[in-house]
Amino acid sequence: MQDPSMPQDPAGTQPPTSGSEMSGGMGGSQMQGQQELSGSIVAVKRDKLYIKDENGAVVPVGVTHATRIDGKTIEKHRDINSHLRREIKEGDQVRTRFNVEKTTENMASSVEKMNK
Repeated sequence: MQDPSMPQDPAGTQPPTSGSEMSGGMGGSQMQGQQELSGSIVAVKRDKLYIKDENGAVVPVGVTHATRIDGKTIEKHRDINSHLRREIKEGDQVRTRFNVEKTTENMASSVEKMNK
C-alpha cells in the first residue's frame, strides 16, 4: 500500500528552482518571483556561473550587464565573460538573487562574494 502523504521528491525539501513544473498555457507567463541561492562556484563559462548548492546540485545562473556583482553592474562596453573571470574564481562562496525567465533560465540580478 502506498502512502499518499509521502513526497515524490526524494530530497523532499527543495522546491523546483529551474521551472521544472510546466503548466499549460504560454511559457514564461508565470511569475515565480526572485529566488536566492548560496553555494560555491564550480565553473564560469561565457555569461553563466555554475553554483553548487548545499545539497550538491549544480545550478547555472546567467549574468547580464544589469547584474550587480558585489554591488556594481558590469559596464556596457566590458565583455561579461572576461569581467566574470576577473571578479569571480572557482571555489568562491557566493550568494545570488535570480529570477526564472522563459520557464527554465535562471538570470541573476545580483551576485555577492561571501569570502572576500
